[in-house]
Amino acid sequence: MSRTASPHWKLALPLLGLAAMAAFAVPTQAAADGKARVVRVAAADEPYALVRGTTGSFDISGSSDDWDDVRAAQRAIDGEFIWFRDGGRSYVIQDPETLKRARAAWAPLDRLGELMKVHGKEMEKHGKKMEVLGRDMERAAAKPANLPSERDMREVDDGMQALSKHMDLLSRQMAAARDDAERRIIQQKMAETGKRMSDAGERIGEAYNGPQARQQRASMEDIGRQMEIANQPMEKLGKRMGELGKEMERESKAADKTVRALIRDARTKGLAKPVPTAS
Repeated sequence: MSRTASPHWKLALPLLGLAAMAAFAVPTQAAADGKARVVRVAAADEPYALVRGTTGSFDISGSSDDWDDVRAAQRAIDGEFIWFRDGGRSYVIQDPETLKRARAAWAPLDRLGELMKVHGKEMEKHGKKMEVLGRDMERAAAKPANLPSERDMREVDDGMQALSKHMDLLSRQMAAARDDAERRIIQQKMAETGKRMSDAGERIGEAYNGPQARQQRASMEDIGRQMEIANQPMEKLGKRMGELGKEMERESKAADKTVRALIRDARTKGLAKPVPTAS
């Protein structure tokens, strides 16, 4: 005997994790909230950051190891600037034209980041719905009180096996019976054993196919359908966020290339200055 539940809830549960991760799937949006935005960790050996003067946030091509240096520069400089490190020393560029071109390079990422943020919030909203349905499914899947325990089931199973062996023994005795009288006695024993096996089977069947068990299965199937419906917009959002992620990666590489060229040009023109000491 086995109990079968609707598979939809099992397939949908991993999406709860997806919804919970939605807020972390959009790191490029952090800059709009006044925090650091790590753009390319692979460029940690030649880091730079575009520091936004209005929000105090910055986009960094490097790693979080450089955040302290960038923040130290923020404390020493008012307004917007480009920070970068070369030969172990930190420099800043405050040339308006260079900053304008750097902002333009990152503008597509800012736009895509806003879209990603919107999708992330929508994913979180659907994820909360799925989480509620998941809890409902867990409650619905709980074994009804009138169902036998695992221990009871093992005992019934052991009893059924014992009855089956006894029936096999009676069958062999029947084949070896010497006369009709002996066969009638064995037939009576076989009938009694068969009745006990049938009664045990009916008890189990009634437990798992009774009104409470049928109601449980119906409830689980209904929740499974709701989860299937709730999953559809999450699948679409997940696909769209994946596409945005790829687009952001392409734009990030393009912007990174542009800003690095701007830094080289500014250094050639003498526009890069050592980071001043905070007063």
